[in-house]
Amino acid sequence: MAGCLLTAPAATASAFHDTSEDPFFEPLPVVLTVSRLPQPMQDTPGAISVIDAGLIAATGYRDIARLLRLVPGMQVAQERGNDQWVSYHGLGSDFPNQMQVLIDGRSVYSPYFYGGADWGALGIGIDDIDRIEIVRGSDSAAYGSNAFLGVVNIITKHTATEAGSTVGVTLGNQGVADVSARMVTHDGPLGLRITASHLQDDGSAELKDGRRIGTLNLRSDIRLGNIDELTLNAGFSNGHRGNGYEGTLFDGSEPRSSEHQNSHLHARWLHSPSPDEEWSLSWYHNSESARESWSADSHRNLDGTLGAYPGLRAALLAAPRLVIDVDQDRDSQRDNVEWQHRLRTSEQLQLVWGLEWRRDELKAQALFNDNHTRSQQEWRLFGNAEWRMAPQWLWNAGTMVEQIEGDRLRLAPRLFLNWQPDSATTFKAGYSRAWRQPTLFEREADTRVIHPVYGLLQQRHQSNPDLKPQRIDAFELGFIRLLPRARGSLDVRLFQEHIRDYIMREGLPPMLSAADNTLADPNFFQRILGGTRWSNSTDTVRLTGIEYQLRVRPWADGDIIFNHTMIRARAADPALEATVAPYSASLTWMQHLGAWHTTISILRMGPSEAGTGYAGSQRFKVDAYTTLDLSLARSLRLRNQTVEFRLSGINLLGRHQELVHRPVERLPQYSGSKIANPIEPQIYLSMRTRF
Repeated sequence: MAGCLLTAPAATASAFHDTSEDPFFEPLPVVLTVSRLPQPMQDTPGAISVIDAGLIAATGYRDIARLLRLVPGMQVAQERGNDQWVSYHGLGSDFPNQMQVLIDGRSVYSPYFYGGADWGALGIGIDDIDRIEIVRGSDSAAYGSNAFLGVVNIITKHTATEAGSTVGVTLGNQGVADVSARMVTHDGPLGLRITASHLQDDGSAELKDGRRIGTLNLRSDIRLGNIDELTLNAGFSNGHRGNGYEGTLFDGSEPRSSEHQNSHLHARWLHSPSPDEEWSLSWYHNSESARESWSADSHRNLDGTLGAYPGLRAALLAAPRLVIDVDQDRDSQRDNVEWQHRLRTSEQLQLVWGLEWRRDELKAQALFNDNHTRSQQEWRLFGNAEWRMAPQWLWNAGTMVEQIEGDRLRLAPRLFLNWQPDSATTFKAGYSRAWRQPTLFEREADTRVIHPVYGLLQQRHQSNPDLKPQRIDAFELGFIRLLPRARGSLDVRLFQEHIRDYIMREGLPPMLSAADNTLADPNFFQRILGGTRWSNSTDTVRLTGIEYQLRVRPWADGDIIFNHTMIRARAADPALEATVAPYSASLTWMQHLGAWHTTISILRMGPSEAGTGYAGSQRFKVDAYTTLDLSLARSLRLRNQTVEFRLSGINLLGRHQELVHRPVERLPQYSGSKIANPIEPQIYLSMRTRF
């Protein structure tokens, strides 16, 4: 089934799943992410979705994050043209950080990006991706703290599966101008791939949100003998992106450009003495930096933002003009070592266990009010086991023992029982517990606005050394049914998730007070702008719902994928509940017609108050929206070369809003129906040729 099934070796499945005598049967893919064991999807502990290279190419998407809109339960939005907001089941903040993101097993959630993933600068070419495995639900038993609500594992193509070179060009409206080149070569036991790409567009016509991102990646796979292989991945990314909004008070978020430079080096040794045993040792180093600065002005944009407070406005205008240089430069480093051993002891039992050590460093003067480099070490011991107790009964048990510097030892267990009454049907029931550690910024933030003459004007973010990890207890029922005559499958997940000590951002007094303040008051700006810190909610957040995915091939060369999610969020804070969209859905139809290939996706997202920035008790809702994506491709033979032309469009149903920037929504110019951050249609033409 195009776009849905992997070419992974189905031989790793047990004979119990063999239905090859059925001419309509297509096996579910073998996946690697959920338990770190190779398992058919019906054997995994929990739900997983797979986006393979065929579906990636068929969509024509330029951004990896947009692909995740085709996964049940994912809530993906754009604040602006170059910023993607990705969460599972909502409950997002400025930088959603409750989901582990991996590239070939290398974690790219970042202390530099406030504990989230910088989806606009992952430093990977979309053409290099073999598949993306998405674990829908907590997977801390296999990957630790940041897998609190799930895992996105981006797996690149092995060089042994490719040959030749590819060149691509993409041009479109909004300044779209992308170029990519890939070369794959082999020399005996060595396979080598080099990928260079440049991604460019101007974003929205009304915002400063363009981007210019260049990326260079290398992958090398070398066979060291019959049972050993060494893989080396290296990459560098450099980019400029637009940020900020016009009209913010004091130019507190002035339109500006930010620059990032990211690099990584990842080495992995694989030792496979037999098909039933595998040892691996890996090390990687991530280096990330951002340069972002502008000037705030105490006399800028007072008329609109302080129109309702004439006393404050007059006091500011009468006072000396203050210009503050804002510096949000950040640098981070990560080193990670992991050792893992996988073993199948019998037809009924396979095991995996391993050790991991990680060290993060973060230097950000603006975030912590000093030039000190902060560091954090993490140690993990993990183990997972799959035991077929009887032909129809399969147990999966796993746990993660985790020690993160500054906290006590934490245990994240998981237990699932799968009942498979026949080869086409699987029922799953399970429980897991997980923790998410506060990020360095959440725990130690000390962001201050200081003037060289007047001293401290505002403390924007304050530290909270008493901040505790948040905990989730997740209960899950699953159902997978192969549909032989429709050549497809149905995957259903029912869930109830209880989150305790949820980490949320809260305002701190003093806030806006009487209009007779003057600069003689040391809390003058603090009273106007306030401050925030991260704290633990005293209430339990409960998420209950159902999500399912139906994949069928009802006619020749045609595939349909339908996803639907319904969630009920319950919390004492109504604003917290409202960050979770109550429903989402997507319908994708892929059709081959000779040399033509068409893909149409209709995406529906329910209303929510998800967004970035802090605006006290102010609440802003994004209305439900529907949008349409389309991609039409045609392959030709020109002078013995295969050339593919593809016309793609996203957001084709018109302008809409997907996420709010809360402080901007308070500006008077957006008090009516005007959208502060509109998402607009984008149409582009791509050409790819292979040599």
